[in-house]
Amino acid sequence: MKKLLAITLMVLLTSSAFSQTKAIDKKISTLTQADRDTLLMDMLLRLKNIEFSLNAPEVYKLYPTDNIYTFLKLNTKTGEIDQLQWSLDENNEGSVPINSEDLSLLTIEAGQFELYPTKNMYQFILIDKVIGRTWHVQWGMEASKRWIRRIR
Repeated sequence: MKKLLAITLMVLLTSSAFSQTKAIDKKISTLTQADRDTLLMDMLLRLKNIEFSLNAPEVYKLYPTDNIYTFLKLNTKTGEIDQLQWSLDENNEGSVPINSEDLSLLTIEAGQFELYPTKNMYQFILIDKVIGRTWHVQWGMEASKRWIRRIR
C-alpha cells in the first residue's frame, strides 16, 4: 500500500512539476518515451532511497577504537559484537566475533544495545538500554584477549 501511494504521489508530483512552465513542457515533449520512462524510474528510485533512509532502523553500528585499523561492529538488536580489522593489505582484513550470543531477553527493536568506550583502549561497556543490564567487553588481537562478561 505504501509503495502504491508513493508511486501515485511521485507520478502526481512529476506531472505537476512537468506542467509548471511552457519551457519545461517543451523540453518534455521532445523526450522519447524511453527517456521519460528512465526519468520516472530514476525519480522513483530516489524516492525509495529517501523513504528507506528515513525509516531504516540502525541495526549495525561501528565503534572506533584507539587503534586506527580496528572497529567494533555491534548488532544493536542482539548485542552481538565483532572485532573488525581493516587494512590496505586485504590479507590483513577480517572480522572475528567477541560475542556471538544473542543477549536480548526479548527483542524489542534495533537500538536496544549500545557500546561505550572506557579510558582503557581495549575495553568498552555494553548496555541493554531497555532493561539496564551491562557487560564488560574487551577486544584484542589474540583470541584469549577478546571476551565479554556480565557486570552484576
